[in-house]
Amino acid sequence: MEELELLKRRIEREQKARKQAENILEEKALALHTTNEQLKNLNENLAKQVQLGIAELQKTEKNYQELIESVQDIIYKISPQGYFTFVNSVVENRLGYTESEIIGRHFTELIIPQYVESLITVYREMIGQKMESTYNEFPVKTKDGNVVWIGQTVRLIQGENTVTELVAVARDISDRKATEDSLRATQTRLATLITNLQKGVLVEDENRKIVLVNQQFCDTFGIQTKPELLIGMDCSNAAEQSKHLFKHPNIFLAKINKILDKKRLIVDENLQMADGRILLRTYIPIFLEKQYRGHLWEYSDITEQYNARELIRKSEEKYRGIMNNMELGLLEVDNNQIIIRAYDSFCQMIGYSQEELVGKSAPALLLPSDSDDTLNKNQEERKKGSASSYELQLKKKDGSRLWVIISGAPIFGDDGEVVGSMGIHYDITERKLLEQELEQAKLIAEQARQSEKQFLANMSHEIRTPLNAIIGMTHLLFDTRPNKQQYEYLDILKTSADFLLTLISDLLDMAKIEAGKVEVQNHPFDLAGLLRTTQRLFQIKIEGRPIEINLMIDGRITGYYIGDDLILNQILLNLIGNAEKFTEKGSIDITVKQKRQDEKFDWIEFKIEDTGSGIPAEKMDMIFQKFKQINSHGHKHKGTGLGLSITKQLVEIQGGTISVNSDEGVGSTFTFLLPYQKSETEALPTTHEIHFAPKNLNGSKVLVAEDNIMNQKYISSLLTKWEIDFVIASDGKKAVEQAQKKLFDLILMDIQMPNMDGYEATITIRNTNSLNQKTPIIALTASAMLDQKSKAMSAGMDDFVTKPFAPNNLLSILQRYIGSNDSVVKQPETLAISYDLDQTSLEQLYGDDKEYAAEMFETFLEDVLPDFYQLQNFVEKKDWENLSKESHKLKPTLAMVGLNLMESKIVEIEKNAKEQANEDWLISAVNTFVAEMDGYLPTLKQRLKTLRED
Repeated sequence: MEELELLKRRIEREQKARKQAENILEEKALALHTTNEQLKNLNENLAKQVQLGIAELQKTEKNYQELIESVQDIIYKISPQGYFTFVNSVVENRLGYTESEIIGRHFTELIIPQYVESLITVYREMIGQKMESTYNEFPVKTKDGNVVWIGQTVRLIQGENTVTELVAVARDISDRKATEDSLRATQTRLATLITNLQKGVLVEDENRKIVLVNQQFCDTFGIQTKPELLIGMDCSNAAEQSKHLFKHPNIFLAKINKILDKKRLIVDENLQMADGRILLRTYIPIFLEKQYRGHLWEYSDITEQYNARELIRKSEEKYRGIMNNMELGLLEVDNNQIIIRAYDSFCQMIGYSQEELVGKSAPALLLPSDSDDTLNKNQEERKKGSASSYELQLKKKDGSRLWVIISGAPIFGDDGEVVGSMGIHYDITERKLLEQELEQAKLIAEQARQSEKQFLANMSHEIRTPLNAIIGMTHLLFDTRPNKQQYEYLDILKTSADFLLTLISDLLDMAKIEAGKVEVQNHPFDLAGLLRTTQRLFQIKIEGRPIEINLMIDGRITGYYIGDDLILNQILLNLIGNAEKFTEKGSIDITVKQKRQDEKFDWIEFKIEDTGSGIPAEKMDMIFQKFKQINSHGHKHKGTGLGLSITKQLVEIQGGTISVNSDEGVGSTFTFLLPYQKSETEALPTTHEIHFAPKNLNGSKVLVAEDNIMNQKYISSLLTKWEIDFVIASDGKKAVEQAQKKLFDLILMDIQMPNMDGYEATITIRNTNSLNQKTPIIALTASAMLDQKSKAMSAGMDDFVTKPFAPNNLLSILQRYIGSNDSVVKQPETLAISYDLDQTSLEQLYGDDKEYAAEMFETFLEDVLPDFYQLQNFVEKKDWENLSKESHKLKPTLAMVGLNLMESKIVEIEKNAKEQANEDWLISAVNTFVAEMDGYLPTLKQRLKTLRED
């Protein structure tokens, strides 16, 4: 029983233990289930995170890829062994290779062979020294065989103590390389050219420091220092130091200063050296973006040009030196213009390789379409076996243009037939650009000159018109029988007005200003009377001031002298007025005496001495310079600074001399000497005599076209006094209307009028069925411009009267064209035309070189003159374009033989032909021009004969 009890208790214990074990197992199972659920949730969360990470990574990778693909540079990776592991798509655009064609290849396969070793060395140093980055430039081959220059930056990508790969960003720098090469070539070419040029060349910067000088320059001026040692030296005092080398040192020095002041191009200027040599000088200012950056001097010794043998020898040396030192492009083509051979120099010039040129059509590949005619014309010469030179524009490989001079010659085969041609090409692009710039500058200058001329013409008209009334009314006042004092005042008023007229004429006449001359009109005049009038004029002017005007005249000076009294009057007024301006008290003494006599002239000395402030010694050299004023004791006086300069010129053009002596604080003495001839007859009647019209003018009918009321009154008073019927028209349009209504014996036509000017009115009257179609028309012009007067004649006017005019001027015109002849047919042969040559211009051109002058006159008469008659052929055909071109071509030849006035006329013809503004005017102008050229023919032939005899 006990055993059973024990067994029972044991079974209970085991059941209890099993129950506990089951409970534990149930707890464990529950815990395990919970853990599994947690793991499941964790896995699901991890899966989601991984998916999000993958998506984000894919997005980043895409962005990175797009960034790489968007740049215009080549991006690639290579292994440390040099094999491509990655490349972006840009490589295909730049080099022609696809990504698959690049990956796995060694980088050396793309590099030009001579650059491979240096690039490998760079990569080894980078890896060995663990350099962060490097930059290199080298050429690579494209898939199609071309060469592209690459500039690349390479960086190392490192792992743990090892280099895993290299990353590079490479950019196409071919254009920059080409530009650099071209610039270096150009700089080298120019430097070599200047250094070896057979001319002395000196280049200075804007501060007069030497930038470049060649040996020829040193040799020309005997400079012992080597050219390279002169670089950087200051040339400010060079002209002063070297002026002794020249025949006219002061002229040379003044010219240098003037050139540097104006900074304008001067080409082929002759210089005479003290040792007898002749140099040819060219000055070229250098401007960059309209800012002055220095200048270039070029000197050539042309002395030996007078020796034919030496000229040939030096010419050969010069051109041989140029050919040896210039880069010339050679090209061979067959008769069909197919390129057979292109030399390296030509390839470099044009941008193509020889392989790209050979076998191609030269015109199709290299010529712009507008150059075909030039090439075809010269190609025909080649086929005939003739050589020629011509200028042509070529297209470079990059599309840009360059200008070249081509010297072409035929190539002959074994049988003597032309099988092709060779062209030697010289790049003149820079010269062409300079020519274009110079042409533009010339155009701008011409426009400015025309504007200035128009301004001066307008100013002349505006000043002369009221002056005409002043002078005219003065003449009318003389007719009112004034008393003695009034007569004296009127005489002084008239003298002053006449002087003002002369001064305005000299200053406003563009032709005189441009020619730098004033015409001397010699005629008998009362010298003593002129001096006394001048004295009285200044006595009235300084009345009330403590200054005496004293006049002392040599007793031998009596009667009349032949000379230009207006010019003398201007000289005296300038000098006495200058003395009066600087003299506060004391006296102004005018002493005139006969200095000496020779077979032809009485030399009269005029001395104007004052007690004024005087001139400082250091400023005496400036006294006769233009636009220079000598200030006295700090006071600046009114004026342009032209007075004494003009005075000196006026004295010298009459063959005289002028000088000055002065002591500061004491006074000044101006002395000038002039040659005059003693006149055996008295002077012409004074212009203020009362004139009466001849009986045959009474009742004549005159049409007056004048818009100025004061001038209308002046002319009306004269015509009324002369018993001449007249009609006033206040503008050109009304003048034309009056000419349609009534027949007149004469028409006085003002030039500048409203509604219709005098030119238009005259052309209308002459070219319409008018009662006055052949009536003499006289221009009333206030213009001092010679071309305005020429234009009036070309428009159909018969003569002109320049305002202001005196009564006798107008009366002589009326007598000439009306007179006793009832016919109103135009009589051009009555016009007084002077066929004199411009002596001043010829002297400036030829000096004493009569042989050269004779050669130019002979060339003009034999070769040039016939071309002027061709102008009428263009007129008959109404070929205005060629008329303009031919006029432009012939224009410069006229001044070479002293026909300066005819030059101004042909300029007007050229201008109107270009604008095609008025065909009737052109027909008349050309016919008149040719007729006047015939008139000059005897004068030209006589001049040639005289030159040959001398």
